[in-house]
Amino acid sequence: MISSLITKYLNGEATEQEVSQIFNWIEESKGNKKQFVDLKKTWAMSCVSDSDKTGSWKNIKKSFTKTKLFPFSSIFKYATILILFISVGSIILLSKKQDVPEIKNVILELEETHIKIDLAKDKTTIKKQLVNVITLQNAHEIVYNLESVSQPITYHTLNIPFGKTFKVTLSDGSIVHLNAGSSLKYPQQFNTTGNRKVFLQGEAFFKVNKDEKRPFIVEAKDIAIKVLGTEFNVNTSSLNHYADCILVEGSVLLSSNNGNEVILSPNEKATWDITSKVFNISQVNTKHYISWVHGELIFEDSNFSYISNKLTQFYNIKIENRNNSLETQKFSGTISLKHSSVENILDLLINDTPFSYIKMDDNTIIISNNQP
Repeated sequence: MISSLITKYLNGEATEQEVSQIFNWIEESKGNKKQFVDLKKTWAMSCVSDSDKTGSWKNIKKSFTKTKLFPFSSIFKYATILILFISVGSIILLSKKQDVPEIKNVILELEETHIKIDLAKDKTTIKKQLVNVITLQNAHEIVYNLESVSQPITYHTLNIPFGKTFKVTLSDGSIVHLNAGSSLKYPQQFNTTGNRKVFLQGEAFFKVNKDEKRPFIVEAKDIAIKVLGTEFNVNTSSLNHYADCILVEGSVLLSSNNGNEVILSPNEKATWDITSKVFNISQVNTKHYISWVHGELIFEDSNFSYISNKLTQFYNIKIENRNNSLETQKFSGTISLKHSSVENILDLLINDTPFSYIKMDDNTIIISNNQP
C-alpha cells in the first residue's frame, strides 16, 4: 500500500490524508526516512521521459516491504506540499503554501530633484519624472532606456525593504537583482566614457553586459569589484560582519581600501574580513548563494543563526532565540520562500530539534527551550 501512496505523491496526485499517511510512515523509523529520501532522489533522476520514469519506478517499488501505517496525525494537515531535506539526517517534511504579507514598498530616490517615489503607488509622479528614462516599471521591476550620456551623470537610488526583492535593468543593459533590505545607487544613464560605477549596500546578483572600454565597478562597504562583463553575487548585509563576492562566470578583480587585491575564478568566493582586513578565498557551490534570486533558500550544514538572519531578511521579522542547543544544530535543505511562512519553516525545524516559539504583536518571534 505504501508504494502506491508514494507513487501518487510523487505524481502530485495524493490527497491530504494520503500525504499524512506517508509522513506518518516516514516518522516510524530512521530506515523509512532514509528509504524515502533515496526513492525521491531516484525518482527525480529517472524522469527523462514519462515512459522511462514509469519503468524506473516499477523497479523502485520492488524494494518496498509491507509496512503498517500510523494513524492520521494533525501535525501534517497541510494543503500544499513543499519537499524539504533538513538536518543531518535529511528528514523530509511538509510545509503549507502561504502568502507572505507585504510590509512596505520599494522606494526610488531621484538625486537631481530630491524626489522619493513609491514604485507601487506613485504612478503619476513616475510618468512625470521618468517618462523619457524608463521603458518598464512595476512594483517588482524597473527597466531603463538603453542609452548613455556625455554630460555629467545624475544618480538614482533604489531602497528595498525587508520582505521584498527587486530587479533593475540599467541603462547599459546590465541586470541587477536586489535582495531584501538592500539599496543600490546608480547613474540614470552611464557616461559614454570612463567606468560604469554603482554603489551597493546589502546583497545583489549582477549580470553585467560586457564593455571592455567601460569597466563595471561595484563599490560595497570597504571593497570594490571590477568586471568587464560577468555574473556574480555580492553580499554586504548589515546582518553580517563581512562582505563576500561569489563568482558564477567570467572573472572579477576585488580590491580593498587598504590596497589588497584578489582575482576570482568561477565557483570561487572571496570573503572580506572587516576585522582582519584580508580576503579569504574558497571554492563554493554557487547555486547555494544565488538561489534567493529564484525565490528559494538553500542551506547546507548551516547553523540556526544563519537561517534566522535569512528569515529576518526575507520576511521582515525579528527572531529572538533563547534556546542555546538550537545554535549548535546544523541544518541542510531547500525552502520555497514564496510559498512558505516563518511559522511553516520553524515547524519544520521543530521536527528535528524540539523547541517552542511564540509570535508577539510587534512582529517578533521568541524561541524557548520548551518542547512543543
